[in-house]
Amino acid sequence: MIDYHLHTARCCHATGTMEEYLAAAEKNRLLEIGFADHFPLGLLGFKPRNQVTMNPEELSDYIQHVNKLNDISQNVNVKLGIEVDYLPGTEEKLRDLLLNYNFDYVIGSIHFIGDWDFTHPVYADDYKNKDLDKLYRRYFKLVQDACRSGLFDIIGHLDVVKKFNYRPARNLDSLWRETARLLKVTNTCLELNTAGRDAPVAEFYPDQRFLEICLSEKVGITMGSDAHSPEQVGRYFPEALALLKKTGYRELTVFKKRQRSSISI
Repeated sequence: MIDYHLHTARCCHATGTMEEYLAAAEKNRLLEIGFADHFPLGLLGFKPRNQVTMNPEELSDYIQHVNKLNDISQNVNVKLGIEVDYLPGTEEKLRDLLLNYNFDYVIGSIHFIGDWDFTHPVYADDYKNKDLDKLYRRYFKLVQDACRSGLFDIIGHLDVVKKFNYRPARNLDSLWRETARLLKVTNTCLELNTAGRDAPVAEFYPDQRFLEICLSEKVGITMGSDAHSPEQVGRYFPEALALLKKTGYRELTVFKKRQRSSISI
């Protein structure tokens, strides 16, 4: 099995050494992992209120470290990934930057709406002052724009806006269908991100209904624990695999040098 969403201590909100993450993957008998730490926001000219990505000068060392682990790993393939915040207006700058690196895959994620880091626990109370229907529409508009940019192979934690369990009252199927169709048209994968089970929402990103819609639109899928410590590597994967099979997924998408193939579940 694969875990394509592992972080490192460089992002300032994860712990443990990369060797410990690899050891955890071996213990869990994973076939393939991918480190996908946070791309330096400084390179995109953005400074958040809290540091949540590596510094620009750390990126080269991160890449070398991942490649070294792959060279020495005997039982687990180690892929070089990166998680990049989609920030409207930075598309061309990011496109040029990504040409300088030989990533196996690029995860595009939405963590910021304006300067609000809506996934950060410090700012969770800000949801109380929001029109949730408008907020969800704005969030998924950003997801859709990220897909249209063509910059990303995978969209991370597709419905992470639900993290703190603030949800609009209306049915979201039409918004999810619209998003799933755009994922398919732009050949962008989603990930089944298991970190949501440990968040206040207590469910995966996305949930079964959203997965069903994505499958009906024939959207490819990867898996990620979003691990920020070694013990989180592969968390809840037996449950996640059971959900994928129940939904009807039979394959996972894997990447090498940004080219995709598939493996059976």
